Amino acid sequence: MAVAPVKTDDPERVGRYRIVGRLGQGGMGRVYLGLSPGGRPVAVKVVRDELAGDPGFRGRFVREVAAARLVAGFYTAEVVDADPDGDPPWLATRYVAGPSLEAAVAAHGPWPERSVRALGAALAEGLESVHGAGVVHRDLKPSNVLLAGDGPRLIDFGISLAAEGTQLTETGAVIGTPGFIAPEQLVRDEASAASDVFAFGAVLAFAATGSGPFGGGPAHALHYRVVHEPPDLAGLPSGLADVVGRCLAKDPEERPAVSELVAELGGAGDGPLPDAVAADIGRAEAAPVLVPAGAVAEPPAEPTAVDRRARAGWRRPLLAGVAVAATVSLVAAGAVLAARTSGDERDTAGPPAWKERWSFPLDGDLELVRVTESTVYLGDQDGTLVVLDAAGGAERWRKRYPGEYPALEEGSDEIAYYGDGTYTYALDARNGRELWKEKDHGITGPSSTVGSTTYKAFANWLFEIDARTGDKRWEKRTEDVMWDTPVAAGGTLYIVDGEAALHAVDAGTGDNLWRFDAGSEIETLPVAADGMVYIGTIDGAVHAVDADTGREAWSREFDGAEWDPALAEGAGYPIVAGGVVYFENDAYVCAFDAGTGELLWKHEPGPDKELVLLEAMDGQVLFNEVPDNDGDDENETVHALDARTGERLWTDVLGESTTIVGGTVYYEDGGRLRAVEAAG
Repeated sequence: MAVAPVKTDDPERVGRYRIVGRLGQGGMGRVYLGLSPGGRPVAVKVVRDELAGDPGFRGRFVREVAAARLVAGFYTAEVVDADPDGDPPWLATRYVAGPSLEAAVAAHGPWPERSVRALGAALAEGLESVHGAGVVHRDLKPSNVLLAGDGPRLIDFGISLAAEGTQLTETGAVIGTPGFIAPEQLVRDEASAASDVFAFGAVLAFAATGSGPFGGGPAHALHYRVVHEPPDLAGLPSGLADVVGRCLAKDPEERPAVSELVAELGGAGDGPLPDAVAADIGRAEAAPVLVPAGAVAEPPAEPTAVDRRARAGWRRPLLAGVAVAATVSLVAAGAVLAARTSGDERDTAGPPAWKERWSFPLDGDLELVRVTESTVYLGDQDGTLVVLDAAGGAERWRKRYPGEYPALEEGSDEIAYYGDGTYTYALDARNGRELWKEKDHGITGPSSTVGSTTYKAFANWLFEIDARTGDKRWEKRTEDVMWDTPVAAGGTLYIVDGEAALHAVDAGTGDNLWRFDAGSEIETLPVAADGMVYIGTIDGAVHAVDADTGREAWSREFDGAEWDPALAEGAGYPIVAGGVVYFENDAYVCAFDAGTGELLWKHEPGPDKELVLLEAMDGQVLFNEVPDNDGDDENETVHALDARTGERLWTDVLGESTTIVGGTVYYEDGGRLRAVEAAG
């Protein structure tokens, strides 16, 4: 699903979700890409003001949302949150990155019979889930079918009923889409499960022929054909014409039940998608959604996995291909009883006196995007990229690439990759000179750059690219879809796939070295240090894997009262320093012995806190407390803990987007980016 940048009149947050992009707009309102506090992507539909003010709308919306939340199934994009009483009302559903059926057919043409039958089997099962919850979809059409690697998803089920009786329908308009609305909806304004079966048949006809079974033209002409004329099934394969024809019967009593369709089409099995469609889905699920992956540098003695900007304000969603993932909460229940636990105690020392190294004006909507050891990247949603020297804050260069989705895709000390929705440009980070460009229409995989070498994952492929020329040094096809940033360490690439496995690949040749099956979805980038690779999984486990052999050295799981699954969504990045692994969660920060997994301490700042781990240095562990969504103050509180005990040393409020790289603290305050360091 294409994501467009937000505009100045768009909300920054809807409920607990931070708005990071636009997905579309319809009669009921606008749909945004939102991120949960833990970085999970959702589609947030915000109701139009004029509808929200309608006397009868809210009551119907409350009922329809309540019913839609009961829908759960493999082939539906379930409702995950809603506030029908909000101002304005809104609801959030699971986000699906792939294209709609409408877009896929428009791009690549009709589907073969076997693919259509498999599509039908999945959609029938999805409708079975919808109807089982007492909901009628009412607006099933190709654009309300989104395509994912593990099957299609029905969206927007039931919610359109809330608009009945409002200004959207008072002019005589009928809820639904011409050519897909059943005759009884047009003639008697009656909608039932059988009406969805009619639309289902029209959707299958569209997939198989590239057009609806009642042709095109103005709405009134389509409505007339639906009610009075037979459907045009001439282009359908014989194996589909019968089932589609029965679904399109004028009399709803003559249409098959959804359960019959599940039984009839279910034998289609895993019918292959058309190759071009499968490739589009793979690229969509492997590619960054809005703010692509950041650079990963070769780790020093105490390595870090990603640039610290990712640990600050722009926490990335967990999607296929998005480099920054939400880490699970990392506490072993058996160790907690014996480990030191610190809470929201008084500071044992005051904050340091900060010495400002430099500051830079944030003109317009400029904000901090990424920081590396020597380079600072600023950007805005209009395509402006400003690059500063990290040492003194001097502006090196700036460019503007207006386009559909302008974004910095990756920024290292040497190379900046910038996309405008049509091309990705490779720019010399020192002077902004364009080195090469690639036409990719904004579909690109996550990458990391070490020196002048870029490693990229793209669906079932891994590449090593000369960052200064664009030439591929090697490319390897993989059995599994690689959906995260390749992390380079010690001549090895570590990368997570979509099948709960961590892979080690020779960085020089692309040859596979080993594969570690974690048993459940991996929620963190791998962090390599001192002969180990550390990962966290969605089921609440931490794994330490031997970097040479791929064998598990230790793992820790959560148990009982010490583990709240709801917190896993808010967790962030691990940091390895001095033989200790530090993790954060939206409830606490904890430290593990890197060699044995023993829990050393656990710090709990208090309930309902969103935390972002920043850095471990100078005997301190620093993390942010992100301000409450409902407050006006957007400044973040920085906490420092004693790295040995977990006791809080000090707190300080600096500004927004706090980032620490190389001992320098960067933050936004008073319309300027400031770089400070502890005095003395």
